[in-house]
Amino acid sequence: MKKVLSIVIVILLMAGLLPVACAAAEEMPGPSKPAGVILPIVMSDKETRECFFANGTPITIQEPKADTTGWVHDEEIQKSLGNGFSPKKKPGTGAVISWEEGQETRFVYVSGYSKVFGGSLDTSVKADVQITVRGRNIKKAFPNVSFLFGGGYNGDVDGNVTITLEESQMMYVYGGGYNGSITGDVLIQSSGENWSLDMVGGGIAISKTRDVIANVGGNVTMDLRGMMISYMDSLVCGGLAESISEYTTQANVGGSINVYAEGRNVYQVCGGGEAYCTSEECGSAMADVGGSIRLELRDSRVRYYNAEVALLGGVFVGGLGRFGKANVSGDCEVIVANTVFDDEALGVILGGMAEGSSAVANVGGKITGQVFSDSNPAHVISGGIIDKDGTAEVRGEIKCTE
Repeated sequence: MKKVLSIVIVILLMAGLLPVACAAAEEMPGPSKPAGVILPIVMSDKETRECFFANGTPITIQEPKADTTGWVHDEEIQKSLGNGFSPKKKPGTGAVISWEEGQETRFVYVSGYSKVFGGSLDTSVKADVQITVRGRNIKKAFPNVSFLFGGGYNGDVDGNVTITLEESQMMYVYGGGYNGSITGDVLIQSSGENWSLDMVGGGIAISKTRDVIANVGGNVTMDLRGMMISYMDSLVCGGLAESISEYTTQANVGGSINVYAEGRNVYQVCGGGEAYCTSEECGSAMADVGGSIRLELRDSRVRYYNAEVALLGGVFVGGLGRFGKANVSGDCEVIVANTVFDDEALGVILGGMAEGSSAVANVGGKITGQVFSDSNPAHVISGGIIDKDGTAEVRGEIKCTE
């Protein structure tokens, strides 16, 4: 019987009717020439904006028309203008993106409302993404670019992501991709004076038409130093998963999270991920962290903000689940020093926060906290917060030094 079965299998393989297990998998393409296209704005289906895709090639984003020696001037850009968009009429309202092609440096203008991706559009790339943002006039009326993503738009990056903010004015910075995953680690590092509104260490997963994933397979590191001009609304160290329809969204971090931040002006700091559903009727949103979390915040201000959908004004060592799931598997450590909290702010929460009956924000390990309130006493909450039902348990021991 075994001999007959073997003969049948051989015949089927020769006829091409069975897959060959040892066949080589299709290799993911490596870095390619950057490109610019006009697409709907990533947060809306109604408007179109300039979108620039580095396609895995290292890029530098900097001020246009600089007068300082060594900076790019208009005549250089006109001469070496890369593929993408036409020059802007008002230099200083956007940015110049440059990259190397062989022995030449290529340039392209983008407006302050553009979206820049380290990865690709609708395809995956095998590369270590490197994005450097360099600027001087951070107090200007327009940002360098509105959205900066380390990953791709509906495409994965097989590699690591490094984003370096030397001096910049960015609206939103995401270490990961938009509905695209990163297999390796994410590093966001800053020096000098940088300005931004929201910053997310991982990726963002959001869709009205299908299930989407924007995971980071490795670790997330955010070294946010020297950001004394850094008015921010929210700092989410993990991923951001939003469910606005019946579909499932995932923005998990497989490894650990390590964050150092100073000079922030925020209403929310979240050591883990944030999983948000617009209502309980929506699909599933998940932003878990598979490893541990270490969060250090110094010389900052935490503002109070009371919105209809959230009560904010806090430093959460765990995740935020708003009708979604934002769990942390490992241990957590938080250090808060010389940071001012508004009178009505929640304070330092040694756990996560769950809002809504379907929300889960558990911490599987222990939590260690050190809170040094030199300016004003910070309210410390041991354990998670539950708002409008939900589950926010800390399964390990909680210790805090004040």
